[in-house]
Amino acid sequence: MSLQNNILQTIHHLRTSGQFVLYTNKPKVSQSELNDLADFLQQEYENESLNYPFEAPVFHKEAAVWAAKTIYYAAQFLAHRLEEPKDLQQFFADFTEEISPSVILSADISLRFLPFIIKELEYIDFDDWLVKLLKKQLQNFSYSTIGHDLELEIQEEQLAKLFQNDCFRTLYIDRVIAQKDISLATQKIIQKNVAIQLGEHAQHFWRAFAIQATAL
Repeated sequence: MSLQNNILQTIHHLRTSGQFVLYTNKPKVSQSELNDLADFLQQEYENESLNYPFEAPVFHKEAAVWAAKTIYYAAQFLAHRLEEPKDLQQFFADFTEEISPSVILSADISLRFLPFIIKELEYIDFDDWLVKLLKKQLQNFSYSTIGHDLELEIQEEQLAKLFQNDCFRTLYIDRVIAQKDISLATQKIIQKNVAIQLGEHAQHFWRAFAIQATAL
């Protein structure tokens, strides 16, 4: 790993320790740095996917790199509290490719840490411009927000399509159960699959869900 590759060092440290460390206050990233980052993210994905149920979706390089850049720039703006830049697309471009299990799981390698930045930003200023922007970026990536109560709008039609993939559906529902995300479990498609996953053990493993399901 190159000592000059600041974004790779930040994401590597985040993945190995769960902590953000920024090695520069100038968030400029070269294509060479992104290529090295992509190789690292692919290895992380392949290692993690060894424990995925069913057949893991293939690694999606563009989604993984987009997510890593998003969280890196978000951390930079949180740490240095810069004013809103004139050209946001330079730092926070929308992900424009079709959303798929491959895209979501590859992005999650980094994106699962983004809600922690959002919560910190909200603590400083709930109406911060960056909070609104990052929540918008996460709109199609609810898998990475499970357990964080960010009040994103769940698109059930899109989720139903994604749930056709057995690996993604199982991972999503397992994370909802592990995090006991009762707000997400009110969504019909998620509630249905949580109920199937828990079966007769709902009362034992997640009493709040069992009570909610009975009430609806």
